[in-house]
Amino acid sequence: MSMLAWFRGWNVHFSARSAAHRLQQQRYLEKWKELPEHLRTPQQVAGIRAVACGATHSLMEKCNFACTSCYLSESANHTRPLPFEEAKSQLEALRRYLGPGGKVQVTSGEVTLLPVDELGRIVAYARKIGLDPMVMTNGQRLLQIPEYLPTLVVKYGLEKLGLHIDTTQKGRPGMRLGLREEALHPIRDRFARLLEEVKKQTRRRLHAAHTVTVTPHNLDDIPQVVRWVLDHLDTFRLISFLPVAEVGRTQDRRSPDLILERVWEKVCAGVGHPLNRHAMHFGHPQCNITAPLLVVSFGRCHHLVEVVRADHQWDLRTFQRALWEFSAYADLDAGLVRNFLKFFWPLLRHPGVLAEFIAYGCYRLWSLRSWLGSFLLHLATGRPVQVRPLLIVVHQFMSPHELDTPLGRERLAACVFKVPVGNSMVSMCQMNGTGLRRALNLQQLNGSARAGR
Repeated sequence: MSMLAWFRGWNVHFSARSAAHRLQQQRYLEKWKELPEHLRTPQQVAGIRAVACGATHSLMEKCNFACTSCYLSESANHTRPLPFEEAKSQLEALRRYLGPGGKVQVTSGEVTLLPVDELGRIVAYARKIGLDPMVMTNGQRLLQIPEYLPTLVVKYGLEKLGLHIDTTQKGRPGMRLGLREEALHPIRDRFARLLEEVKKQTRRRLHAAHTVTVTPHNLDDIPQVVRWVLDHLDTFRLISFLPVAEVGRTQDRRSPDLILERVWEKVCAGVGHPLNRHAMHFGHPQCNITAPLLVVSFGRCHHLVEVVRADHQWDLRTFQRALWEFSAYADLDAGLVRNFLKFFWPLLRHPGVLAEFIAYGCYRLWSLRSWLGSFLLHLATGRPVQVRPLLIVVHQFMSPHELDTPLGRERLAACVFKVPVGNSMVSMCQMNGTGLRRALNLQQLNGSARAGR
């Protein structure tokens, strides 16, 4: 191929990407305008880097556990799987709403109760239409059927898995009520080994998130879970804590002190020092706390580098500028080298910005001087050194009595986690807190009964 032909091909590809980029930026702008003015903060990601996140429903409302905290309705285990055509319709609605690369949780009840080829078709179709799917599961079937996860990865292209493991999970083998979270570390270890084995066996990329429901019983155990995740960053790069909401079949009650700030205190205790509660806003700050970090590991120590530290205006200004001007080039799944190459040409076209980023990088390196020398020594002598991303999230869903309060209505208006129902995108809090999920289950049951006559 001649250089001219290569350039023309690249130019066509770039023009197509530019057109898609302009369309996506328009979608972001619409989301930004939807947010109440006081939520348009320098840390705000909604409307800048994403429209929202999405999720499926009713794919397989049954579950093989009987968790004491559960958003499913009492009729969930009597429902049948959703036909594939209806699953496709949900994914297409999510694609229209989220845009290209939209993050979608493939969830329902326990979706791995579906035959692997049925779940795989859903994952493959989500990827085909430009979504970024993550299968959410308690993981038990992945242990029972060794070929299930490798099949999803190799045959259907699954790259992301969300594993829910905590002490509310009545029905998990080896679990009994009253255990502390630390007693579940052997179970977590088993899943970490499984994921590493699958990556090695398939030679494919597989990223994992770990989700924990927080109740008054395990609130004080959060530091132990955080420390476990820090020791397993090769496998897990997102940890999400979900304070219990009194919805669906939930038996656990939310105590008055089970609030975002209290959970965040326990997270900070796990990492060993306070983290910036307002590092990044994604929608309403009373819905979630989201902190992006880099974890530098060498020797036996983990050093956490916050992207945005509290009371550091240069951090915030740089973060905001990176979001506004360069977030479209970033791909968190692409790795450091590929992201560097993606940023290289845009930065060359803005030498002033490049100079500022270099100065900021030197400033941040100076702030790490207490351990930077040891890090460089380990690097120079060939001893193990790792630099890995970690996203820590606390997401508080609303109980029914919170929905119709002034704050509840404000949170719903700014919601960034929605599911497609009919012709609308509905907040997950409304889905679980208003009886809508139960109504959809009953509608599905009635439809199945009529079809069986």
